[in-house]
Amino acid sequence: MNIKRNISVSSIASGKFTVFLALVLSLIALKDCQGLKKQEQPNIIFILADDLGAGDLHCTGHPYAMSPNLDQLAERGIRFERAYMAGAWCAPSRFGLMSGQFPARDFDLSRNLKPDEPCVTRIMQDAGYTTAHFGKWHMTQGTKYSDSPDDFGIDEHFLTNYDGHAFTWTKAERQEEFWRAKTTDAYVDMTIDFIESNSEKEAHQPFYVNLWIYPTHSYIHPTPGQLEVYKDLRVDTADFNPYQQEFLKFVAKHGDIDKAMQAYCADVTAMDLALGRLFDFLQDQGLDKNTLIVFTSDNGPGPLTQQVISESVVERYHSRPDLLNSVGSAKIYKERKLSLHDGGIRVPYIVSWPGRVPEGEVDETSVIHGTDWLPTVASICNVELPEGLYDGTDVKEVFLGNKFERNKEIYWTHSGSAAILKNDWKGILTKEGEFRLYNIVKDPAEKENLAGQNSEVAANIEKSIQRWQKEMDQTR
Repeated sequence: MNIKRNISVSSIASGKFTVFLALVLSLIALKDCQGLKKQEQPNIIFILADDLGAGDLHCTGHPYAMSPNLDQLAERGIRFERAYMAGAWCAPSRFGLMSGQFPARDFDLSRNLKPDEPCVTRIMQDAGYTTAHFGKWHMTQGTKYSDSPDDFGIDEHFLTNYDGHAFTWTKAERQEEFWRAKTTDAYVDMTIDFIESNSEKEAHQPFYVNLWIYPTHSYIHPTPGQLEVYKDLRVDTADFNPYQQEFLKFVAKHGDIDKAMQAYCADVTAMDLALGRLFDFLQDQGLDKNTLIVFTSDNGPGPLTQQVISESVVERYHSRPDLLNSVGSAKIYKERKLSLHDGGIRVPYIVSWPGRVPEGEVDETSVIHGTDWLPTVASICNVELPEGLYDGTDVKEVFLGNKFERNKEIYWTHSGSAAILKNDWKGILTKEGEFRLYNIVKDPAEKENLAGQNSEVAANIEKSIQRWQKEMDQTR
């Protein structure tokens, strides 16, 4: 009996040890796996220019502006030709990036990114990232919902266009003559300091940075040193596409077009040189290979489309002559900022991640939308999305150079008008009730309204907009 009992106890003990050993090995393996996952999570820098047109970089076709560092970034990654923001002006575009939602769901009315709803920086912070936002904010109005960027999962910040309690420029600093011209360098310095500080921490974390800079938003007033590069520039409107030619001729009636173009190009190049310092820093620190960089803009170029059409901008030219310097190019696309035509919402878009993103590619077919950023960066970083409403699509595969076909519609709104992109068709329903239809693939300049020639397609597309508008009304 004792022998049997001893054998039984020994067997049980042996079994428990085996289970214990398996558990220990499993925990070690899990720890290694988690460590590997954390190591594989890339650092993220999302650079957002302000009012930079689709044709304002050398690599996107500008005949004069020099942008060697952003050109090189594009050569080290993918440049997307069919990239859109979520809005036709600053605030809704920024909301779409941060929330993954169409601004029509709530933002068009509330003008507020709300802290109790998912946003990129909160999601990344919750996933173990250290987060920062340097530059323009413009996603909250008043302090009804929030009075601190901390509410949005932001560890470090320096903001403009924010109504709550935040680190920002003093009134005296903003009144300095070349304050606006020097802000990009300042924000780049802040970003470098933030990354260095993060690297010095014992518990190293991946970082996420929103670097949302001023160029090329008005009012453009470059330093003499920035202007020096373009002192001999003379404008030939024939160097531009038809829409831009028409606009430049309009500007030339009211001021010196050569000086305006010199100032604009100086702003672009100063931005590029500042960003080049950041890119060099990442390489020098060995961080470039595990850092995903996105560069884009929040909407088409200024000045505002309707002010140009009505010529009311002329009065502004007289009161603020520097506004004449806003001569950005929307490339071949129709109209400018505040328009639901492509000139107002189509933007440059560069993605670089050495070793993961193919180099030197130009994607002319894949459609990228501002609301895609949140689900895409979460997917890239292996971060689970919290419960919420997301209109964007995970486009990680197209970032990595794989084929992608969008299977759901994209929508825009502005001042009572709405637009849709559905396969090759783009429809615009104005607040006055006029419907326009374009084959955006065959006619990217939106020259020919096909609503009359394709009545059945037009009716279906218009109904899609109306159904969506009702859906948006129900979510508010």
